[in-house]
Amino acid sequence: MEYHRDLDEIDRTISRMLSLVEETISAASAAFLGAEDEAERAVAAGARETEALHRSVETLVPTLLIRLAPEAGELRFLLAALRIAPEAEMTAALAANLARRGAMHIGDELPARVRGLVAKLFAQSSTMWRRAGDAFLDRDPTMYAALEREDEDIDELHASLMAELVSCDLRPPILMEMALVARFLERLGDHAVEVGRWIETFASAVERVPSPWRARADDAL
Repeated sequence: MEYHRDLDEIDRTISRMLSLVEETISAASAAFLGAEDEAERAVAAGARETEALHRSVETLVPTLLIRLAPEAGELRFLLAALRIAPEAEMTAALAANLARRGAMHIGDELPARVRGLVAKLFAQSSTMWRRAGDAFLDRDPTMYAALEREDEDIDELHASLMAELVSCDLRPPILMEMALVARFLERLGDHAVEVGRWIETFASAVERVPSPWRARADDAL
């Protein structure tokens, strides 16, 4: 049925968005800390694709809601998709902002302790987004609580980074940029938690298989 094929398309689109965010965060780390031009280009491309996929979700989901009457579990899925997509796009945009600062060679001026904390924040955020992507594929509502706990680690790393920035001797322009960088890094985790929350809202209502409506769609062919 066309309806179920559309649901599957949304399913694949959201999954792709979550995977892209993880990839862009990892590439943004290389771009920021290593001033790697190729990594910066990869982040920019990932952010553009995420934006395009978000527009696709915003077009397709309301069409299904208006044209048809989804079942309860499918309705929750569609509403969650509308909430997850912008979280992914905003996170990819944050990663692009971080990557662009790599061209300023800010990372070259950072003390080892600060660089280490920045690297940990990137790595933890990337891990959180990978877990969010896995939770979406597995329809796992329990990941929300785990993501909240991991975000507490992000908050602690952010606090440690801010303390280091206050105590170290950085040029004022670099210090101002790093205050923004620290905030952006902290937000990467916040968005992952929000994605986990929306996964929880629909995952608890459907069977834990990659696409609960796919079997019915295949039977109808």
